[in-house]
Amino acid sequence: MTTDQKEVKVELKGEREVVLTRYFAAPRQLVFDCFTKPELMRRWLTGPEGWTIDSIENDLKVGGKYLYVFADQKGTKMGIYGKFLEVVVPEKFSNNENYATDLAAFNPDGPENPDATVESRKFTTEGNLTLLTHVWTYASAEVREAELGAADGWKELFQGLDKLLSELS
Repeated sequence: MTTDQKEVKVELKGEREVVLTRYFAAPRQLVFDCFTKPELMRRWLTGPEGWTIDSIENDLKVGGKYLYVFADQKGTKMGIYGKFLEVVVPEKFSNNENYATDLAAFNPDGPENPDATVESRKFTTEGNLTLLTHVWTYASAEVREAELGAADGWKELFQGLDKLLSELS
């Protein structure tokens, strides 16, 4: 039996973690760059259905901040922001993740949510493929349960990333 290497596998670990794995037919450095370089992220990271990425600020270093602003067709904007906790190019990076649903009141220098989700992404070379292991660690089992659908959204996004990787390879 063979497995589809583009299959997105989602596994629940413990009470607070979600682990997503997926292979990409591209070198590790290129896959890492597509997750971290704004000019490449804009080409595949669209956000929730009906939304597009409006702007990206990405200071990729330990303690560096990031802000991704998404907009819908009506001009409504929301943001995802936080700081990088670990960065080892092109092997892995982790960050905390906060949401700014009201950008008019958003203060990028304000306090972060101490219960923010922590995300980590690891990029492993396996032959001519790159394995992405993306782990979300939530503040509680209840938060994880509320956020479970987020992993499903990645499946569609990865189709766009596959197309971009094919163009760049």
